[in-house]
Amino acid sequence: MQKFNRNYNQRKALFKSQLQSLITWGKLTTTQPKAKVIKRMFDKLVTQAFKGTVAARRLLAGKLSSQEHADRLVDVIAPLLSDRKSGFTTIQKTSVRRGDAVVLSTLKLVKDLPVVEEVKEVKKEKAKPAVKKTTKKAK
Repeated sequence: MQKFNRNYNQRKALFKSQLQSLITWGKLTTTQPKAKVIKRMFDKLVTQAFKGTVAARRLLAGKLSSQEHADRLVDVIAPLLSDRKSGFTTIQKTSVRRGDAVVLSTLKLVKDLPVVEEVKEVKKEKAKPAVKKTTKKAK
């Protein structure tokens, strides 16, 4: 596996984030070498998701650090791709990045995903500034 000029924890976080994006949206634009690594990782996750057991869900949730993504993988993506044994994604070269001339690629699922429902944003109340309690000094 390539190091991508990152240490172990940074690589792990990078791939986890990109796998979550691929599961959510069904496609991902990244550099060619990263797309090749993510494709291998995603194929292993989908193969695990085909089992559909509680143990498989827990394994996926541990690898993705998100129960929602694990459930989406098992409930939506795995049944969609159940007619295939491998090759769940395709890599297409899209362009060359202007700044450093690296080849960008789009990693897509072979079949299109159903539309993701919009996530409602929860409005957070602004925190009130802390009121300083002052004590008067006796003169």
